[in-house]
Amino acid sequence: MSDRNKAVVRRLIEEHWNGKNAAMVEELFENGVTIHTPDGVLTGFDGARYLLDAYETAFPDFHIAIEDLIAEGDQVVVRYTFTGTHRGALADIPSTGLRVTVPNGVLIYRLSSGKVSEGFFLWNKYSLLQQIRVLPAAASAGA
Repeated sequence: MSDRNKAVVRRLIEEHWNGKNAAMVEELFENGVTIHTPDGVLTGFDGARYLLDAYETAFPDFHIAIEDLIAEGDQVVVRYTFTGTHRGALADIPSTGLRVTVPNGVLIYRLSSGKVSEGFFLWNKYSLLQQIRVLPAAASAGA
């Protein structure tokens, strides 16, 4: 089961996320999916589509690079790096045109019958906001 679940999650990242293919939502997610993110909790097919649309709008060239993919039982964990150029609004933050790299994001997916039933998305939102200059850059150690 773990290898099959890893294959589903790999497709989810490569074809849905990186392929920006919202049509895959019903194939890869359960109808009642719950997705926990630093931005809030999203539910159902509409929530899954909304999350893709929000980040595709803000970072049309975004890419999620899988760094680690680990599975056990009904769960798959992904450590990833997010890259993209801020070319559209992110919530109420207007486009800055700045390139971002946010390493060490973590996705934890729970699968049932080959579809995602729950997801926990963790990323360094503070670093993302610093890189698009919404928050000040971190002070250097010697400052």
